[in-house]
Amino acid sequence: MSKNKGKLIVIDGTDGSGKATQVAKLKERLTSEEYQVCSLDFPRYYDNFFGGFIGECLAGKHGNWAELDPKIASVVYAADRFESSAQIRTWLEEGSIVILDRYVSSNQIHQGGKIKDLEERRTFMSWLDTMEHEVFKIPRPDAILYLDVSVEITQKLLKKKSAQESKQYLDGEGDQHENNIEHLTKARESGLKMIAENNNWIRIGCSREGDIFSIDDIHEVVYRKALEIINS
Repeated sequence: MSKNKGKLIVIDGTDGSGKATQVAKLKERLTSEEYQVCSLDFPRYYDNFFGGFIGECLAGKHGNWAELDPKIASVVYAADRFESSAQIRTWLEEGSIVILDRYVSSNQIHQGGKIKDLEERRTFMSWLDTMEHEVFKIPRPDAILYLDVSVEITQKLLKKKSAQESKQYLDGEGDQHENNIEHLTKARESGLKMIAENNNWIRIGCSREGDIFSIDDIHEVVYRKALEIINS
């Protein structure tokens, strides 16, 4: 089923919430329904120059990345997206449904979360929007589906994930964001604030009373929301 106009859907959320899994399941299902679907994940640790540099930073090779000034960190993440922006733009012009695992939203979540004062945070978000979309001309998303789980569950999921897989870009070190409870808490607060203030941010609750929903249950909600966006 081809569409005349492409759509850009971002799946973001708390660390360990299963973003990559949901991107893969959504892509598979939409493709089976004859949509033209393309996907990317960010940061692009193994494909982009700046993606590789971000991997080094998260591994602690360039100081305390989690404490770095949010504007400075944001420029590096935006540069990684800029490297892939021409490809994203081409897909959209071809009418594809483009599904991204993290995007500009991750700067808004993780870097915005570093700023306590809400007015200062809004000023930062405006600066960030200008840099990402006007200076780098990175395509704007149609919607951000935010997978939300509590920080307590996030910690459990990250520990389980860490035991099951090794991230090559970390070179045996821990991820400075994922290992920082305060950062995880502030990032989630920033994400929920974005949902409250932006119509194209959609919260998808992934847990209840300390238990996370099944992958398939979360997928059904993601799928329904994605169809609404595609058909809008």
